[in-house]
Amino acid sequence: MADQALRARSVSELVDAAFSLYRRDASSYIMVTAIASAPGLLTQLLIQSPAFATSGIAVFGAFIGFGVSMITYALMTGVVTKMGSDVYLGGTADVAGAVRAVLPKTGTLIAVAIMRTILYFLGMLALGVGFFYAAARWFAPESVVVLEDKDSSAAFARCTALSEGRKMHIFRVLLLGYGIYFVMMIGILMLAGAGGNETAILFAQSIFNVVAYPIIGLLTMLLYYDTRIRGEGFDVEHLARALGGEPARS
Repeated sequence: MADQALRARSVSELVDAAFSLYRRDASSYIMVTAIASAPGLLTQLLIQSPAFATSGIAVFGAFIGFGVSMITYALMTGVVTKMGSDVYLGGTADVAGAVRAVLPKTGTLIAVAIMRTILYFLGMLALGVGFFYAAARWFAPESVVVLEDKDSSAAFARCTALSEGRKMHIFRVLLLGYGIYFVMMIGILMLAGAGGNETAILFAQSIFNVVAYPIIGLLTMLLYYDTRIRGEGFDVEHLARALGGEPARS
């Protein structure tokens, strides 16, 4: 990153920092996301295949593929978070080390994903307004699990504390980050769908997710640190540990 100093950042600075982190180790992030995306892509191709579209095998395959995808995506999110955090705090991106650190927390990350989906769904029932509130309040439970070793319930409670008084800032960051993501995705899908080939659209979407999804994970991780800097003086604490010769911690 051109500017890797730990400091409170504006909305646009956080998004720019996420892109900068991504560019630094893009190949590593893409590799991790590609591996995590493979089960889901294979399942969708199986379902679309004429030979299996109406068979029980396709249904069973879809069920298995969904379960595997949930595990791999939880692991991928944690690995991206760990790698990005290490680089942001002055270290290097170590895929193998990140996998070893995150693997024992995969079950917790899956639980977090399920809990957040439920909370977001309940938010949607509240005229949609509750969805935005939920997104801002529980914005980074994965980061808390990976970087603070909390369980799923504690991760949501921690996010609640970090978001206190900062929900509008968090919402603006997420709105800009996801806005860029979806605008780019729509453009890619429109180009891929020009010929009306569903398989081409599926591949285009999969490739886009593999390339672009890590940016969302990095943005969430940076937002987690940003709220800690604003509310807990994490930047000062981290600098004091560095000057004191203590190893950097998340």
